[in-house]
Amino acid sequence: MTPRIYILAFAAFAVGTEAHVFTGVLEPLAADLGIELGAAGWLAASFAITYAVAAPFMASFVAALDRKRILVGALFALGLVNLAGAVMPTFTLLLATRVLCGLIAPLVTPIASAVAAGLVESERRGRALSVVLAGITLAFVLGIPLGSVVGSFFGWRATFAFSGVLALLACVAIALILPSHPSQDRAGLANLRIALDWPVLSNLVFNTSAFFATFSIVAYIGPIITRVTGLEGAGIGAIQMAIGGGSIVGVYLGGPLADRAPKAKTVAAGFALNVVILGLYSFWMFDPLGLSEAVKTAGLAITLFVGSSIVFTLSPVIQNRLIFAAPQDRGLALALNGSTIFLGQGLGAAFAGLIVRKASLEWLGIAGAAGALLALSLALIVSQREERYAEEALQP
Repeated sequence: MTPRIYILAFAAFAVGTEAHVFTGVLEPLAADLGIELGAAGWLAASFAITYAVAAPFMASFVAALDRKRILVGALFALGLVNLAGAVMPTFTLLLATRVLCGLIAPLVTPIASAVAAGLVESERRGRALSVVLAGITLAFVLGIPLGSVVGSFFGWRATFAFSGVLALLACVAIALILPSHPSQDRAGLANLRIALDWPVLSNLVFNTSAFFATFSIVAYIGPIITRVTGLEGAGIGAIQMAIGGGSIVGVYLGGPLADRAPKAKTVAAGFALNVVILGLYSFWMFDPLGLSEAVKTAGLAITLFVGSSIVFTLSPVIQNRLIFAAPQDRGLALALNGSTIFLGQGLGAAFAGLIVRKASLEWLGIAGAAGALLALSLALIVSQREERYAEEALQP
């Protein structure tokens, strides 16, 4: 594996960190700017919504440009906007910087993934994609917690300065180490129609479904942990470490799997496991067997670990399938991939809120499992079609 791919992973790490680095200091941020805590949550929501909407359009606009220049320019702009966020005097202006970041970020992670895929031979593409994905994983395991530490010592504004410096360091690294990388993709908004091509659309639906089901749990993971274990504060953070550990294992497994078995039946197998895992959250909360807190705590940690592993194992598989499906529009396909991730997260969180209001927290696992079951049904249909086409191709 060429070391240049690890520079691309660092770029993904910088973007993944800046997207959520401030979440650990929302309370002092809200107090300092004189807003309610609920309003401060729009800093994350505005970024996600902007990213989801803008990603395919931004990818279409820059499709024909040299990818190194795109990455250098986008990371430089992202660094400056985050540094500007560190000195914004009002919440409105700070919110505007998050919208700008949502416009710029789609020019980094999808492009970095496309470049990584182009730096290796096709049979190692899945491993290259998993390395870039590992950068995002490390952002959750290392970057965001480190940003919270910086914010606790130097104030919430320092978290934005921290993420700005990371982006500028990634910009310099790519400028110095990555060679020019001319794009092979087609330019123009007309290429957005690939989203309606069945091979592309089916994988985008896979992604949306996977994150919809998962975020029906993740959106309320703090209350779920407290309900099952009785833990609060730092105890919740300790249990959440299982998510980070699972994501690392998932990325490690997903790369080779994406190279060896990028088939719909692989995705279906992952969704089948996810149905069981998501259902377990309701099992731990309802506790029909009257288990001890120690058993439930251990069970929940294992559930979080395995569930995170499944999502991050499937991610490079789906990404590789998208590249196969749209070889002339790799950057756009991966940008659409990013959009569907954020779309799935938002829909899953909204669905979870509805379940909690209309039923109770305990039903979230069952609701998430139902979502995963629908995704499994689609994956099985796509798998059957792929097998039928393969059989027809072998016939004389």
